[in-house]
Amino acid sequence: MFGWLRERRRREIRNRTFPSAWTEILLRNVRQVAWLDDRERDQLKGWVAVFIDEKRFEGCGGMEISDEVRVSIAGQAGLVVLGMPDEHYSRLKSVLVYSGDYLARKSAPLEGGGELEWQESRLGETWSGGSMVLSWPRVKEGGRLRDGPRSVVIHECAHAIDMLDGEVDGIPPLETPRLRAEWSRTIEECRIRFEEALDEGRSVPFDDYASESDGEFFAVASECFFQDPHRLARFDRTLYGLLALAWRQDPKSRVPAHRG
Repeated sequence: MFGWLRERRRREIRNRTFPSAWTEILLRNVRQVAWLDDRERDQLKGWVAVFIDEKRFEGCGGMEISDEVRVSIAGQAGLVVLGMPDEHYSRLKSVLVYSGDYLARKSAPLEGGGELEWQESRLGETWSGGSMVLSWPRVKEGGRLRDGPRSVVIHECAHAIDMLDGEVDGIPPLETPRLRAEWSRTIEECRIRFEEALDEGRSVPFDDYASESDGEFFAVASECFFQDPHRLARFDRTLYGLLALAWRQDPKSRVPAHRG
């Protein structure tokens, strides 16, 4: 019953008139919206309205939350699940936004006992408890395609989807155990090819941070999949195909190969 009531409320939200000011924000801060067809654009707008209604946005470090912040983040998050219109990041409850990059505590055990602690600069992170943390300047850079293949929102949304099965293992939700096993084996081969390219000093399409773990490889590769799909496909067509299967869309078909 609660699911039925939730869907009815979401349908009502999607049917409301989308504010013209929000459309202007999307076009300004989520550049890819201009390359969607009318159906995709309408779908995204409805999804954005639901996301903003359901998630709590909080400013940190003096950051003030405005419609520009909400719509810019929601628009990029919506692009990620454009092929999964019923996916609303159900475990995500709040979005914390900093006015810039922020410091977070990090620690590591010492060989002789004890623990080493330090402060690490971060752009974003996703917590299993239901919160996502983002740096506002990085949100804008990613949405405006001003940071190459990088997008902190896409990265953290990839982690959020990865977490749906309970752990960040670089494997998104897939329909069957057999498909999951095949997907896992094939993306591991892609990761090996990526690391070999790094070792040989060859050009790669996304950050070497992807080699940190299976989860980071999936998230960083997903950034490039959406932000610079043609370059990713040229580098590793198999990896591109895996991500197209995971995200159920083909951004290469809409994002211009050469952007002015």
